[in-house]
Amino acid sequence: MNVYTGARSIALRRDLDALSVFYEERSAANPKKLFMLKNTARPGLSFLIHGLILSDCEHFVIDFMSKMTRPKSKKRDTVLEIGARLPQNYITRNSRLMGKWGPEENSSNLPFQLKRGKTFWMQVLLTDDSFFISVNGFHFATYRYRMPYKWITGVDVRGDVADIVIDIFHVTEYPVRVSLSLANELPFIRDTSKEMLLHSSLHVSNKLRFIDNPIPIVEAAPVSTPDLIIPYYGRMQQNEKLTDGRMMRIEGRVRLMPQTFCVTLQCGQNIWPPPNASLSFSPNFIRGSRTKVGKAIITRSAFINGKEINREVSRLSTHLGPGKAFVLIIACRKNCYELYVNSNSILTFKHQMNPADIDMVNIRGDVKLWNVVIEVGTLPSRLRPRSIHSVASKK
Repeated sequence: MNVYTGARSIALRRDLDALSVFYEERSAANPKKLFMLKNTARPGLSFLIHGLILSDCEHFVIDFMSKMTRPKSKKRDTVLEIGARLPQNYITRNSRLMGKWGPEENSSNLPFQLKRGKTFWMQVLLTDDSFFISVNGFHFATYRYRMPYKWITGVDVRGDVADIVIDIFHVTEYPVRVSLSLANELPFIRDTSKEMLLHSSLHVSNKLRFIDNPIPIVEAAPVSTPDLIIPYYGRMQQNEKLTDGRMMRIEGRVRLMPQTFCVTLQCGQNIWPPPNASLSFSPNFIRGSRTKVGKAIITRSAFINGKEINREVSRLSTHLGPGKAFVLIIACRKNCYELYVNSNSILTFKHQMNPADIDMVNIRGDVKLWNVVIEVGTLPSRLRPRSIHSVASKK
């Protein structure tokens, strides 16, 4: 592992933008908590930071400090700085080496969860090559090392927060869960009659009645029936797993400006170590003036013992598009999963492990989610999947 790859990008970095300079000076004048390490950091070490976000909070930072590399300098190197900017609703990540900051990272598939006047939990885990960062029990981002993690000497918290507590301990699983991030018990329906389906989906928008003829949906779901929290974790009970003869129904809507979303059938709820997964289905949406609505690059694969297995990528026409409602069905057959979107067969994926070993579904990304259930009953007919090669040949 070359930990200095990111350091080279820091050396080429120009001055910070005006907003970053403003927040850096503002937080420096408002120290809150300084915690020094007694022992050398190593993989598996976890930092858990808990505190209260002030009602007038603009910004706060958590610095993982290093030794001083410049004589007479008052500023330490920063292996990682996590900066929460509440007016902009994002969290930055960066590093400082010999007084120079690197390229800032601020993207995440997790919605911004920090609220003024509320408490927060933030966990930072050291792995072999990256920091893993979680917010309120949900994995938020991965940040690859730009400097050796062994350089970390302490944690400094500054800004518009109070009552800061920092705990450090070694873990074998990540992240630490809080009540909001615990998995939901996945509903199991044995009778798929019309009455039962209607009863189980009362909270779903009436627009789904027209799902066979999809149209753009820009209205929000009814106020009385809130969307499921993303990322969504649904736990399958021992005798209610997605095995041969059963199907999972996922109902929701793609966001208006999507990049990607992912549905993963996995073992357990952990992010680290990587869980085994029998299927990871991920549409990545293409943007361009000549791109047809609903066209997406579909990636599917399995993960076993930390390695990606049988990865397939293809460009398919689906009814998945910006602002559109969808019903995604994952039907479990004897030898494979079959996937349908709005009653149209799109692909099959051969089993790479026993489906009965899977006990969790994880859905994350640019979707609004209304309903996730496992059903027993008549599976979708074996429609012939759209030919990947025929679609590719038309390009």
